[in-house]
Amino acid sequence: MIIPHKMDFQAGYRRKHTQLRHQSFDSADLILHNGKILTANESFEIVQALAIANDRIIASGSDEACMTLRRPDTTVINLQGRCVIPGLVDSHHHFTNRAARAHNGVRIDYYTSVAEVIAGVAEKAREAAPGQLILSNAGNAIELFDELRAPTLAELDEAAPNNPVILTLEDGLHVNTRMLNLAGFTVDTPVPAGGAIERDPDSGQLTGLVAGTATALIWEAASRGGAGARIYSSTQLREALLWGQRQANAVGLTGVRHPHTEPQEMRVLQSLWEDEALTLRVAMDVGFEPHTQPPEDIARALSHFAVTQPFGDEWLRFHGVGELGVDQSTDGMLVSWPYKVLPPAARGNPNYNGIQRVDQSTYNQVIAAVANSGWRPVIHAGGDLAIDMVLNAFEAIDAVEPVKGKRWVVDHCHYGMARHIPRIAKMGACVSMQYHGYMYYPIFASYHGAEEASHLFPARQFIDAGIVVAAGSDYSKMPPNPWEGIYFFTTRDTKKWGVIGPEHRVTRAEALRMYTANGAYMSFEEDIKGTLEPGKLADFLILSGDYLECTDKELLALRPLNTFVGGKMVFRDSRSPYDCPESLRR
Repeated sequence: MIIPHKMDFQAGYRRKHTQLRHQSFDSADLILHNGKILTANESFEIVQALAIANDRIIASGSDEACMTLRRPDTTVINLQGRCVIPGLVDSHHHFTNRAARAHNGVRIDYYTSVAEVIAGVAEKAREAAPGQLILSNAGNAIELFDELRAPTLAELDEAAPNNPVILTLEDGLHVNTRMLNLAGFTVDTPVPAGGAIERDPDSGQLTGLVAGTATALIWEAASRGGAGARIYSSTQLREALLWGQRQANAVGLTGVRHPHTEPQEMRVLQSLWEDEALTLRVAMDVGFEPHTQPPEDIARALSHFAVTQPFGDEWLRFHGVGELGVDQSTDGMLVSWPYKVLPPAARGNPNYNGIQRVDQSTYNQVIAAVANSGWRPVIHAGGDLAIDMVLNAFEAIDAVEPVKGKRWVVDHCHYGMARHIPRIAKMGACVSMQYHGYMYYPIFASYHGAEEASHLFPARQFIDAGIVVAAGSDYSKMPPNPWEGIYFFTTRDTKKWGVIGPEHRVTRAEALRMYTANGAYMSFEEDIKGTLEPGKLADFLILSGDYLECTDKELLALRPLNTFVGGKMVFRDSRSPYDCPESLRR
């Protein structure tokens, strides 16, 4: 782990925000009135108006009360009954990487056919210099294409004969011959344990699919091939972030938790913070890999940080250490049943039930190393056995020093079970759930079984037990669409495969708090954001419809007409009748 330069946030900048938080104002810069404002506080209070000064809400309640704070130059927005909600926070999104790959690469997340993918690759190849890497973002799978298959090696070779190509689909990386050659792959290349380098069963030739642990060889070769240490330069990452955060603002995101943040990503995010160019609040997790980095190395690296979490300000802060994954993604979740269909990296192993990346004893030491360094573990665990391992490690620490109150996080909990709930509740841990079932249900059903997949992300039972559940995407789509998440959690309906596990539905009020107040609680920021109450940051959305009264399908289509972060407008839809002077824009 390379420690980023100058991670000490400017003291003057932080003092300014601390002073503003406690400063009283007798007049408002901006007033919203005549609306239906959902505060999302514990009682889910609905008010008519908000008054805002600088970056804070200074009053909420009736039109009459807030309008008393009007001065001659106050900007006043008559909502005409429109709905306002707090800004949405994605509690788990690899934002920098996803933005860079979407901004610079082939955006396969929005394609519905192989034909579109090939056309997108060909278009990039016409723009690229010979030998330049063509990379896609992720967020798609063969089950979602009209052809129900992946692009072939021949198709990718024809689309980009002079460029190495890497497409990321749910079953692995699909590459062309130029990329295979760059990686030095031949039919005789040994396959690493837990990996797959697919060969045609008839000809024995490589097909271009590389999966499991073998993907590391492709990424290593791509990095060596002139594309930069982490594929993209810092300049490219910065440009992508400036673009990506505006995309996120356009769907109503005002904050994101950034899991497994690399040093290069930290430096780029810090540069945007220093330039006051962020329009999205970011909480960073410091990234380590417990299956490749011994506990003593993790402890040594953390000891070089002069700070621990939570550290930073309202725009950029440290959140914890993660993801520290026990198992892998969809094709490697560690579950207590055998896979129904074997992923490429597990073919020939009929008893396959996922990948355990680290043994329990070592993992206990990893969590102890993080905790003893003054940091909070934030853990990737999808399968039910992986969640067991995480809770075993948490409880080993809890037996020595109580974990309750430290808000340790179990990330994902795809297959959270009844047996996990009392253990999580007892330690006061938080859970970050995503909405993969909406987009990827058939993949989970294929690998893990339809019955098991119907219970993905059982938020209802966790919330009923008093566990704080925050919501996020973990998606490769840019922007990650929180309305798909809200729709899935409240209806349990999928993109095109019907309703799954209806007993796990949450209410609309609960779903909104999963994306607002609960996300703020998870990052120790509930005193400054997550609800629309006096003294808190003025992060809010003016919506295109009524969040509480619209139909389910209308809920899925909701979008902000305007997005405000810190009392400043960061997005305005072309349909919005509301605008603000330059002084109220960021």
